[in-house]
Amino acid sequence: MKKQRLMTGLLGLAAVAALAVNGRAAVITSADPGGADAELRESAPTQNRGSSTEIASRIATGSRNSVIYLKFGVGGITAGELAHDIKVRTTYRNTNLAPGRIEWTNNNASGLNTGFDYYVMDPTLTGADWDEATITPLTAPAYSFDGNFDTKATGSPAAPTAGLTYLGTQLFDSADLVGANAHLPVGGAFVLTASPGSPLHSAIVAAQGTAHQTVTVAMSIAHETNNPNNNWLNFNYLFNPKEQTTLNNDADSPWGGADNSTGAFAPALITVPEPSTVALLGVAGLGLLAARRRR
Repeated sequence: MKKQRLMTGLLGLAAVAALAVNGRAAVITSADPGGADAELRESAPTQNRGSSTEIASRIATGSRNSVIYLKFGVGGITAGELAHDIKVRTTYRNTNLAPGRIEWTNNNASGLNTGFDYYVMDPTLTGADWDEATITPLTAPAYSFDGNFDTKATGSPAAPTAGLTYLGTQLFDSADLVGANAHLPVGGAFVLTASPGSPLHSAIVAAQGTAHQTVTVAMSIAHETNNPNNNWLNFNYLFNPKEQTTLNNDADSPWGGADNSTGAFAPALITVPEPSTVALLGVAGLGLLAARRRR
């Protein structure tokens, strides 16, 4: 009986510890204080799109070159969270992200998909705390406006625009396609994961020393204008901003038509929470009980 009570105690403490350690991750969205999201189109240098219900990136020779700016308030991110991965999440807006738009061929014989390049902005730059109600390609910080649509305003991973640091590239995953008319699901997550010590982690630390305490991530479609896949060129790769308060309908997605009025599907930074006091007590209790059992 004594042994049974001991095992019950061990299992109970293990459950408490597991629940606390695996608590919900912290989600910081562009709808939260300090946050913003906007699309910048080089073809419309004075246009502000901060109130648009879509954010997108595309590129085409001589006509299109657009990037996405995402801003997050990071003042509350702890040292413990910075010791873990941080994810940059956006969600798909439309049902037209079909195989031909993300894969080299519909059969994906080459295994090559397109995706997005990610950059993080130096939070100490003048204008790093940009206002989505006024930002344009001509006023955006760390934005290289040259009127040449064949070059990206973010620069390239090998040579980013001054004020930006390359963070990583995330490709679309064909395994995420859904439905008879295969497409990426509305509301589905597109995620880049930054490991501890990444430029994003460093930028968060630097931002916490500024008055605005915000970090900006720039997203640019990964392929270039000289890419021979015409299905990719001049196609708008769309995500949900916080302004898209109701998601588009999609019968093949569990999130089709979902409410986004609180920013649940808005662009987000997702951090791993620190173990709570309860978790630490639970782990300590497990150790004590185990030691008692050995005696």
